[in-house]
Amino acid sequence: MIAFLITSLSIISFCAFYLSNSQKKIKKPLFILFLISAPTILIYLNQGNFESLSFNQKLEESIEGIAYDTKKISEIDPNLIIIYLEKKLEEEPNDLQGWLILARTCMILGHFQKADLHYKNALTFFPGNETILLKYSILKKKTGQYKSALQFLSKLKKSNPKNIKAREIIIQILEEHNQKLQFKKELKELLNIKKYDLEYLEKIKKKYELD
Repeated sequence: MIAFLITSLSIISFCAFYLSNSQKKIKKPLFILFLISAPTILIYLNQGNFESLSFNQKLEESIEGIAYDTKKISEIDPNLIIIYLEKKLEEEPNDLQGWLILARTCMILGHFQKADLHYKNALTFFPGNETILLKYSILKKKTGQYKSALQFLSKLKKSNPKNIKAREIIIQILEEHNQKLQFKKELKELLNIKKYDLEYLEKIKKKYELD
């Protein structure tokens, strides 16, 4: 809308200047400008919306803080978040929180292919990032891509052996696919890492019916 208004007024100004110099009988270019621009402005006021002029600014103000308080995401139309962040990340791709919010929002709306693409793009700018690898593996698991999920989780496990959440998801996948030997190995490693956390050990033993 802004571009339309600026372009229209520029053309009108040029026409008014031309007419004022080419027609001797017309001695009031400002009056000509008014006569020509009035209909354009009226059309804009009727069809346009001044709120659109500050749309991105208002949206940015609304989104600000979501990365630190996920409860706020329910206060904003998720589709607007996606539109805003996709545009912003094209210009500023080195925004980790932006990629995470964008991919998560796509997941919430069930746009799994778009979420997959955004996590993939995020990894190109933040290769090896633990949060992205974990979230991406959860998406892969959710969409039935267990092999890919294990690949990301294995990479995460290698970079940080004490990432408990990653190990738990690995164990879940192995159990669901009846890979008993690997399941027992992973479970034993997890229990060894958490051997001093009695409450956690009790929880795991109960969950997997261990003696």
